[in-house]
Amino acid sequence: MMYTTNAHDAFLGRTANIEYDNAVQYAGVLVRDEGDTKDILPGMVVKHIGDKQMKLYDGTGTPFGLAAIFVAPNYGRGGINQLGQNGEFTAIVGNNTTTVRINVDALDQASSFAVKADGTKVPVYANADGRISMTGTVVIGHLLEVAPDNKSIVIQLADPAVAA
Repeated sequence: MMYTTNAHDAFLGRTANIEYDNAVQYAGVLVRDEGDTKDILPGMVVKHIGDKQMKLYDGTGTPFGLAAIFVAPNYGRGGINQLGQNGEFTAIVGNNTTTVRINVDALDQASSFAVKADGTKVPVYANADGRISMTGTVVIGHLLEVAPDNKSIVIQLADPAVAA
């Protein structure tokens, strides 16, 4: 399946422009609970629930990958939905050789991201809202870089769970 971005969404900067290296796109189906209208933005953490089905990470289970597309009914003015016709969804899945640049929209707004001057690894976590955070219980990777304008970060993923 090919995902396209319409001109209006591109003009507003609402494109799935997640950058990654040494990873694959895992195709499956997004499962959402009835009435769930949480925005899922590229770079947010998802979990695999079996049979190629994924959900936004909610603090339970094991993080599986990072959302590669928008499913965001509340984003901007009018929302954006890049799901396929039957709920097709794509996640970026990698291992400890994978690097990913994630825009600020997918990050925990309460976290302050900074690399350590001495080069010590700085872990990043998945919070219960599916956002990447500096606090939590499940490490998803390590912080490599923070953009000078604080608009994005680069992380190196930790080894993922194995998809069933």
